[in-house]
Amino acid sequence: MVDHEVRLERMLKNDEKRKRQMVIPLIGVMLLFFLYFWKTDILLLLPMLLVGQVPLLYHAWHRKKLLLLFNEDTRYQQLVRFEFLLNFAQPLLLLILIACIELEWITLLTFIIAAFIGIISLLTLSVRLDRKLKEIDPLHVTGVELGHVQFERKKQKRRKVNG
Repeated sequence: MVDHEVRLERMLKNDEKRKRQMVIPLIGVMLLFFLYFWKTDILLLLPMLLVGQVPLLYHAWHRKKLLLLFNEDTRYQQLVRFEFLLNFAQPLLLLILIACIELEWITLLTFIIAAFIGIISLLTLSVRLDRKLKEIDPLHVTGVELGHVQFERKKQKRRKVNG
């Protein structure tokens, strides 16, 4: 098993690298979102989904690979893989909902409500899995810990720059 500080540093480095790779897709999502409201065709949601979710899946894939290196416990590894599947379920849920709206099985309002509830549920389950991983492996770096350390480091950088 790898020490908590070493894990934290490796995850910070991994996150930093992946965030830089997600800037262009984020700009693409914003442009497609603008086009969507300009033209209001539901099929425009499909490229938005692909442009927006593929980088997130890429980030989740690298997070999974990194977490699998930290602990060889089978239960821990199963939960890490399940967490990745939850990240994979988000775009899948949106694809299914887009297909349903195109087939006119649901209305736009139903689509928005179902997408909101589905994504919030998946994110909540992901946070619970992160806590479960922390129970199995006390050295596990949770998303909250990672975010807190990133925030503190940005604050320290600003202090150095501002004097």
